Amino acid sequence: MDPVSAARALVEEMFPGALYAFVGGSVLTEQRTSTSDLDIVVVLDGLDRPYRETLRWREWPVELFAHSETSLAAYVERGFEDRRPTLARICAEGAVLTDRTGGRASDLQSVLAERVSAGPAGQTPGQADRARYVLSDLLDDLSGAADPGEQAFIGWEVVQATARAALGMGRRWQGSGKWLLRELRAHDAALADELLEAHADPARLVAVATDVLERAGGRLWEGYRSQGDPFHQSLRHMASGKLSGDTAQSSGMRRLAAISGATTGSSRLWMGQTHVAPATRSSDHHHGASETAIYVVSGTPSFVFLDDGRETRIDAGPGDYVFVPPYVPHREENPDSSEEAVVVIARSTQEAIVVNLPSLAG
Repeated sequence: MDPVSAARALVEEMFPGALYAFVGGSVLTEQRTSTSDLDIVVVLDGLDRPYRETLRWREWPVELFAHSETSLAAYVERGFEDRRPTLARICAEGAVLTDRTGGRASDLQSVLAERVSAGPAGQTPGQADRARYVLSDLLDDLSGAADPGEQAFIGWEVVQATARAALGMGRRWQGSGKWLLRELRAHDAALADELLEAHADPARLVAVATDVLERAGGRLWEGYRSQGDPFHQSLRHMASGKLSGDTAQSSGMRRLAAISGATTGSSRLWMGQTHVAPATRSSDHHHGASETAIYVVSGTPSFVFLDDGRETRIDAGPGDYVFVPPYVPHREENPDSSEEAVVVIARSTQEAIVVNLPSLAG
């Protein structure tokens, strides 16, 4: 049985109600070997917790990644941020096994293929300097090593750091193990061959790595500094009457920004008030990658989420705190028919991320 047919049969047998699924990885390419896995991403409606499982199915080794649509989006985004889009590649470059959503699998495949093809954003000056420093330090260690075992271990670190530096300069994705080599071969096959040929010859390896370093700006060790002075800055005061209503608003809720990029110049933290009208209930939603902390000033708001598949309610009152982790489906309610609820919200993103969902199951 060919890998796509085998993967499709697995999904039909183990996940007959899957929303959609993909198979990808080396098994679909000319780089397939006798040990290549079926890398399968299956998206399930209402899956409470994503999981990864290795198994053997009809003699096929399988790497299974089970997700809800919400968790898949979160894990894919994390891969892009880490410059290692493993899940995105399985979906973008693989085959659709099933799709019961009327085309969402193909739409997602197109979006991810475009993002993978575009490559990562360019390195910041700090990231570029860090790569130069790491490689410079390793080259000093390699030059000073007399023990053959230490030379071997340091040598492989130099090979990998050189590959990552070259990929970073070239705005290419990173990888580990065989994927680091594949990325480098796709970007600079000659450099990949040079590193493989030189890995056991310290003097030759130093020469190859130094050439990459020179293209990156040269060795950087003495004088390298990873951070300036973040401590001596002015404090900012926002008086209660100065809060800004120039922020995202929702029906039945009034938001006022206190601490934000616009009001105080903050870059990672947003803080403000939300006034929730009586007898108001939000839609089921999550806040993307944002962490959200809530302090109840007045009223009796409720926060509803799923715990082991069961709808769970936190009924809060003045002085209570509630934490909402990233991507957790939930909703807010004010069951009081006569009194508004006032809460102070702090979140880890400047933008008000609200992704509405069909249900708390995601």
